[in-house]
Amino acid sequence: MLKRKKRRSREYKNSNQVISIEEARQERKRKRAEAAKKNKIRKTKHPVTQRHAVKKARHRMVYFFITLFIIGIIGVSVFNIINLKLTKARVLEEQQELLEQKAMLESIYSRVSSPEYIEQQARHQLKMIKPEEILYVLPDKDDKENKGGIVPN
Repeated sequence: MLKRKKRRSREYKNSNQVISIEEARQERKRKRAEAAKKNKIRKTKHPVTQRHAVKKARHRMVYFFITLFIIGIIGVSVFNIINLKLTKARVLEEQQELLEQKAMLESIYSRVSSPEYIEQQARHQLKMIKPEEILYVLPDKDDKENKGGIVPN
């Protein structure tokens, strides 16, 4: 069975040894300095090998491609956003033109529905007349065949 290590407080309580705080501090300081030297030696002891250098280069390349991929995705997203904003601007302009055209057509429609407009179009395009009116048709200057006027009853 494993024997438990005594805790420091019990260890010092049971011993009659007198502890000097200054000596303990200097001992800890010395141990830390030795540990630091060992760590320094350990770090400089192992030079960078070819295998380690290749591994680091591979990691750098992977990070580079991941970064490039993320930048590419961001670039495509920005391009799509700009494209959508331009399309929105064009659609808004087209909508404005269509609203203007609608207003113009509505004003024409309101005139077309009036009896005066219907009568004017009937007289002009269809050459219609009211009962008991006389219609005089004069030849055009270009029309040389018809030299006389026609008078309908």
